[in-house]
Parts: sequence; C-alpha cells; structure tokens
Amino acid sequence: MKGLQLLALLALIHTGCFAQYYYNDLVSIQQGAAQYKILRNNKVKTFKVVSYDADDQPAEGFSLEQEISLDGKKITITDASISGKKSVTVNTYELGRLKKAVASGNRIENKTDYQYDDKGRLIKITLTTSDTSMKYTSVETHEWVYDEKGQPASMLRVKSGTDSTFVSFVRDEQGNIAEEHWKRKGSAPEVYYYYYNAKNELTDIVRYNSKLKKLLPDFLFEYDNTGRLSQMTQVLLGNNNYYTWKYTYNEKGLKQKESCFDKSQKKAGTIEYVYTY
Repeated sequence: MKGLQLLALLALIHTGCFAQYYYNDLVSIQQGAAQYKILRNNKVKTFKVVSYDADDQPAEGFSLEQEISLDGKKITITDASISGKKSVTVNTYELGRLKKAVASGNRIENKTDYQYDDKGRLIKITLTTSDTSMKYTSVETHEWVYDEKGQPASMLRVKSGTDSTFVSFVRDEQGNIAEEHWKRKGSAPEVYYYYYNAKNELTDIVRYNSKLKKLLPDFLFEYDNTGRLSQMTQVLLGNNNYYTWKYTYNEKGLKQKESCFDKSQKKAGTIEYVYTY
C-alpha cells in the first residue's frame, strides 16, 4: 500500500526531493504547465485516483482527488492515507503558470511561491515550512539566472538565510542542459549529468556513485511517438533496487493509467484516473 501511495503522489504532486535542481525546479514546472493546459483544454472539473494492488484488486484506505475551479485559477488536491492522515494542497495559477502551492496536514504547512520574469521564465522559488506544533518555520529560496540565449546559467539556493549552495550548468552542442554542478562551502558535493535522445527529449539523469566508483542513473525516461512520457524508472537511493512506472493515455491525451513494477518486473500496483467534465 505504501508503494501505491508513493506512486499516486509522484504522479500528481511535485516530489520535493530537491536533488537535480534543473529537473525539479524547471523541467517539472514545464511538465506541470503542459498537464494543466491539457486539463483546461478538455474542461476537466475533477479527477480522482483509483488504486489497485499487485493482484489488480482494489486497494482500500487511500484516496486522492483533484478539483479544478471554474476559472481554472485554483486546483485543490485532497489525499488520505490508510492511517487516516489527510492533507490538502491548493495550487494557484496565474496566466496559465503555477504561482503558489500550499500543502497542509498534520499541523505542518509547506508553502511554495513561484516568481517569473516578463518572458515567463522562472526566476525565484520560495519554500516556507511551518510546524505549528513545534512553533518552527524554515525558509529556502532558489534564485535562477539565465544567459544571453535564455538558458539557465546558474542557481543560488539559500536555506535559513545562511546555508547556501551555488549551482552552475553546462550545455551540450544542442543547447540542452548537460551538467549540473553544485558548490557548497568551498566544496563540490554533487554533479549531475543529463542525457537526451535525437529529439532532445530528456532520457537519463546520472550522477557519480562514490561507493561503486562509477556513474549510475537516478532516473530513466522513455517517450511515445507523440512525445508523451511512456515510462519512467527511478533508482532508489542507497541500494540497487529500482521501480519502473509505465503510463497510458486516453484519446483526449489525459493520463489514464500508471502501472508500477519492481526490479524483477513484478507488478507492485496500478492506479487509474477517473475524470469528470
């Protein structure tokens, strides 16, 4: 059941692991904007996730629903787990772009504000986490800088006002982001490598594994002939296991089903999307 919850949340809500800043901050925002456009073009009012276990039996105790406001400026995501915990995320849009996301549940609120320049490029993300039970608040900012060709040149991450990481990028011959370099307190803790296919679609996110002393992928992506994501493989941090998600779409271009498989290709679970228009 935990795997199904992760599968659903990964599909519908940006996962905030905040590694691979280019992918999480910029690529995921672009993907989210494309998904938002499809929902609006198809006049979707609500949709929910129906979960099935490895034996294709309905999985009880977990629900996830999204409701889109009539003007399209707000999407409310409500999810509940088998333990009874419930959380609500409200995404606010402006000019078709995500401006704010507020997730609350279990006395914790995570608020993310997005700021764009006059060319529609994301230039700043502010993440604020508040724990009312502990009376604790933390703030993290990501400030993006672009080069003369409009490509990401660098990003400065600042946490709690003092802890900073500088991230720079290297482009390949086609202009795609090929390398992501981190620098923190004089050290270079991480380098990520991005690989693309002949259509300039992102296929691999790779980094150096110091334990095994070789480059290993974090994510692998495959696409159908229309450019839609058809498969994603995520390698789990700290071990050699991985999970593969396979996606199918309906005739409207809306995501219809996601099936998750483990390393041995054994099905871990499936989720289906049910839309109302």
